[in-house]
Amino acid sequence: MPTARRRRTPEQARAEILDAATELIARHGPDGAGLRRVAEAAGVTHGLVTHYFGTYRALVRAVLERENERKRELVRERMRADGSVPYADGMTEVLFEILADERYVRLWTWSQLHDWDDEPAPGSPTNLSRLVDVIEEGVRSVLPPPEGPDRARIERVVLLGMSAAYGYALGRRYWLTDLGHDPDHPGHDAAYRTALSSALAAYLGGSTP
Repeated sequence: MPTARRRRTPEQARAEILDAATELIARHGPDGAGLRRVAEAAGVTHGLVTHYFGTYRALVRAVLERENERKRELVRERMRADGSVPYADGMTEVLFEILADERYVRLWTWSQLHDWDDEPAPGSPTNLSRLVDVIEEGVRSVLPPPEGPDRARIERVVLLGMSAAYGYALGRRYWLTDLGHDPDHPGHDAAYRTALSSALAAYLGGSTP
């Protein structure tokens, strides 16, 4: 006897498709999924996935945009938790936590290597600029001008942190092995995070241009 199809609101269906796509991408990478596999995992028709997202690239972009918003919310939560505590070190730590997510790194890297079907309009904010907006808001709340860093310094900290964290996430296993270390030992990640946070926090709060 066939199973009755479960009724979903459009919002529920879209969210479940995104959940299924996120899980498949996490397990197989963006190139290992596809619209049909996502539809099967979500328990919907291929046509419904196409109806909501159009193309696979558009679906991956929607997954990335939702992940970016979740990362921005992590920053906001950290700001609320820190309260009046000086935020420079905390900001760099949470930035590394975001960028040390290897699943997120793979998804973001894939997005940079593929042309999107619909590019953002000129002058519209990008995911990176919105992330910097959130970080700047947190820094300003505890280090207001003129004591706090300007926008350019915050952007450089984000770029330095992204470069260091992306590189570590992508190459850590090979580099640590080559240096004679066990790449699965959790102490390496903690030590690297501490060193990176310390260096970036010093730059964020310092006077070096």
